[in-house]
Amino acid sequence: MKFKILLLLATILLLSCEQNEKINSNSNHELDHKILLDLFSEIETIAYSYSCEDAGEWFFTPYGSKPCGGPMGYIPYSNQIEIPQFLEKVNKYTNAEEVFNIKWGIISTCDITPEPKGVVCKNRIPSLIY
Repeated sequence: MKFKILLLLATILLLSCEQNEKINSNSNHELDHKILLDLFSEIETIAYSYSCEDAGEWFFTPYGSKPCGGPMGYIPYSNQIEIPQFLEKVNKYTNAEEVFNIKWGIISTCDITPEPKGVVCKNRIPSLIY
């Protein structure tokens, strides 16, 4: 449940550089939130587009920007995707979340999100291990 809440918060707070232009002084909080959700949904679609058969074929990357600094979390991805484009989209999302946080005065806990030790496959779904 905590992961789902964290994931929802992360999706809400993340954007791409392209989306940063959409988050401007003329936009509203709900619209900015939707832009972030849409972008994170794209990231998840790409990240989970392959079944996890061999954990050795999976990596993870940080995503998002906590208001106090550091990533919101980590997301696994397969080595079968277009990795440079995926990481670029994650980076845009992270930058957009930072813009969102500043614009809307978002606050959060200042705890440090632990980095996973790796990825395991559970029922063909990638899962991060800590």
